[in-house]
Amino acid sequence: MSRTVIIDGDIIVYRASDAAMDDFEVECEETDENFLYRTVLYANKQTAINAVETMINKICKVTKSDEVVICLSNGENFRKQINPEYKANRKKKLKPVLYNFLRNYFTENGYKVYERPNLEADDVIGILATSDKIIRGDKCVWSFDKDFKTIPCKFAKGSPDGNIKKTVITPEEADWWFMYQTLIGDRTDGYSGCNGIGDVTARKILGKAGEKSLEEMWKLVKATYKEHGHTEEEALMNARMARILRNTDYDFKTKEVKLWKMDTD
Repeated sequence: MSRTVIIDGDIIVYRASDAAMDDFEVECEETDENFLYRTVLYANKQTAINAVETMINKICKVTKSDEVVICLSNGENFRKQINPEYKANRKKKLKPVLYNFLRNYFTENGYKVYERPNLEADDVIGILATSDKIIRGDKCVWSFDKDFKTIPCKFAKGSPDGNIKKTVITPEEADWWFMYQTLIGDRTDGYSGCNGIGDVTARKILGKAGEKSLEEMWKLVKATYKEHGHTEEEALMNARMARILRNTDYDFKTKEVKLWKMDTD
């Protein structure tokens, strides 16, 4: 049976373009006491392309995949519309020289690319991974991002040293990690979770994956937020920050996100 690997293209693009980049200094002005220099950045296109192809070939080999799908982020993200603090604390920095060149490289060289308005690559991946109609047959996900534990899928987690760890995330485990992330938040992404709740306490509240339904865990999450001085609306906002979209969270006709809520609320 053939297998499709759904790849986090943002990571591939950034790592390959960064690896191909270098700099040198040129003298731009001389004063009585000093020489002033300007740093010039440059990158070799073929070096970047080779890095891309090497990474993709390794991913295919380790995951035993015959087909490749590349997912990319599309500028703005729906989470910023409901939480202006989402990723606002990340320092702005220039993208590597060949960043846009490599984004275009995929399409121009026959790769199947998925990119949708207002969605991060993570969300596009989550939708594809949980839909039986878009990509049929066996499939797995590759990314560096730990947040994919919230998606039921076959997951191949990459790492900076090039190792790939494969695992299968069940629906019960995915829902558990979704609620866990809602409780503890992710300050690097700009949502703080519930005050005073860390890893140990969150695990005590939720128990083990599969012991409680998503509805039961959500009731506990809401109660915990209330006990720590939050509103139910704050709990829901954090849940929407933590949730990587699944196919049920997206309207394919209108191309709009269906913001998550518990059906019984």
